Amino acid sequence: MSRPALPGFALSASVLWLLTGALYKLFDGSPNDLPPSLVERSPFDMFDTFRYAILIELSVVGLVLTVPRLGWVLLAGTFATFLAILVPLAMEGADSCGCFGSTLTIKPWMMMLVDGALLLLLLFSKPWRLPKESGLGFAAFVPFLVLAIAAPMAKLERPKLPTVVKPVAGPTDVTNGQEQPPVADGATDPTAEVDHPNAAGTEPPADVAEPPPVEVMQPDTDVTQPPVEVVEPAEPELPEFYELRWQEWDGKDFYETDIASFADQTQGAVLPKSHVIVYRQTCEVCQQHLEQLWEEEQNNPEKWFETSLVLIRIVENDDTPENNLCITLPGNHQMVTLPALKRGYGITTPMSFDVNENNVVENIVDVRELMDH
Repeated sequence: MSRPALPGFALSASVLWLLTGALYKLFDGSPNDLPPSLVERSPFDMFDTFRYAILIELSVVGLVLTVPRLGWVLLAGTFATFLAILVPLAMEGADSCGCFGSTLTIKPWMMMLVDGALLLLLLFSKPWRLPKESGLGFAAFVPFLVLAIAAPMAKLERPKLPTVVKPVAGPTDVTNGQEQPPVADGATDPTAEVDHPNAAGTEPPADVAEPPPVEVMQPDTDVTQPPVEVVEPAEPELPEFYELRWQEWDGKDFYETDIASFADQTQGAVLPKSHVIVYRQTCEVCQQHLEQLWEEEQNNPEKWFETSLVLIRIVENDDTPENNLCITLPGNHQMVTLPALKRGYGITTPMSFDVNENNVVENIVDVRELMDH
């Protein structure tokens, strides 16, 4: 049955905008895009809050399409909720509302104009006057609801930690400070001095004849050896997103924490008696904190001699040399990286903590809050 033109247009425009945001979250968004006020008030963790937000938005879309006389109420309530979240962001002067991730920056006040205009259009069109027969009917809402529940649960699987790799410190070469790999049982230490007849400055005795060449008999039959298939070690399977639970690190061995499972320690390592900074290269507060550490090191060159400074950089997909703010780093430090995940890591940066002589994490500090005070 036909519906009035204005309510039909208002519902179509509003539901299309809501569906666009829901599909972006589902296929390319990140829980990091959620407003901090929503995450703080949610009874769920960041990952589940993200999944349930998609579920609710898709459910509202389905209800509007099937039972518009009821669906418009939830649609209007959704836009009102968006406005309630956007107002504090706009008042704080946030650079982006996060509605479409970090790749598309939209000012909170601009998103307020869009959501507010759609809400006013929806109310002005008086959708409550739509005929009762409008839409596909409540029975058709059931498959929409099933899809709204199944899509985020199937697409966004709960992340699993990769296997942690703990570095093993070998004996230290005191001549250059470099660590040498440990020598396996029965193997020869390549750095050990040996009494070899051809060593530098030594001539072989003149009366010793060289042994005759050994003739190797070839077999009569040509036996072809089967090719050996070389299998490279599989790369660890990384989740699309992981919320690092720094609140649970205190008092644990560093290699029992979730962040250690992602740490790439090919260039440096987190060893006992370390001070660790977790940062992102696009973070302005991280830039300020690292520059402060650099200045402290200039005033006290021996600052990091007894305690090792470890910088753990969270690599992100949109990192480029142009957006790298953290250029000035303390000179004496270990570098560790976390590989980029499709939807990123859930953690506020910069974050600092200490690893004591027993490799136990302590003194965890949210540096952003510290600098705000």
